[in-house]
Amino acid sequence: MDLLKRKKMLFVYNPHSGRGEISLSLPEILLRFTRFGYDVTVHPTLAREDGQDFIAEHAGEYDTVVTGGGDGMLHELFAGLIKNGSDVACGYIPYGTVNDFASSLMISKNPIEAVETIINGKIKKIDAGIFNGNIFSYVAAFGLFTKASYSTDQNLKNVLGFAAYLLEIVKSIDLMHLAETSVHARITAGSSVHEDDYIFGFAGNTLSVGGLTSIIPESASMDDGLLDLMFVKTPHNIQELDMIRQAFMTRDLDSPMILCLQASDISISMDSETEWTLDGEYGGKYTEVNIGIVNRAVKILCP
Repeated sequence: MDLLKRKKMLFVYNPHSGRGEISLSLPEILLRFTRFGYDVTVHPTLAREDGQDFIAEHAGEYDTVVTGGGDGMLHELFAGLIKNGSDVACGYIPYGTVNDFASSLMISKNPIEAVETIINGKIKKIDAGIFNGNIFSYVAAFGLFTKASYSTDQNLKNVLGFAAYLLEIVKSIDLMHLAETSVHARITAGSSVHEDDYIFGFAGNTLSVGGLTSIIPESASMDDGLLDLMFVKTPHNIQELDMIRQAFMTRDLDSPMILCLQASDISISMDSETEWTLDGEYGGKYTEVNIGIVNRAVKILCP
């Protein structure tokens, strides 16, 4: 191929994702990109946010930026691209346990098939979220399940699969535990205000959370400039708890125990410091959060 026509790619990957399996397929990944006409710069991440910082500094120097890893690596891709201000196209090779984002965009979890998507796919512009000034790629959440996403032993998640792990948690839920984890919150979405006790809440731009699609409203879209919001009220008796379980099992979220909204921005005031996750990673403790959306902020290659 004429060297003058070759393109430049930055490939940033987490060498520990998916039990380190990415190292096994790395030679074939790089060979395929090179054959297609890319000169590839490879950067394995050394620590959390290393990939984000490297992308933020260098993305504008490349025709395409690709990351390999789990949902956390995708988070770093989005944050780095938006901080860089570059309009460069990007690709994602999913490794890890959950890979909600890949599932939402039907990107194969087979690394070689994901490479073919980057080579032959079409660009889709999708939204990115903003949480208290920080970028997230697909979900900000608090409450039940969320701590498990970043604190659960990786071997256990690998054995069960994360969705199965969450269902194991559901089976063991009791009302006393839910009362202890409940958060009193005032939610303002546009002109709509809601105040109650909640055991779980999320603001997302995804079709799957924790490997589960049943907790995502069917109207959800990843490029409409709107956050999809869901808050689960604290059950005070067995009947209310069964209503929540039934809603998730049937994917009928039209329940008095579940609040579903769509908005381009939202503010939440909580009566105590509450742990949040951003894209499955620990996001800090807050009593006040503001969440917004950047419409069609990232160009990603999809099937």
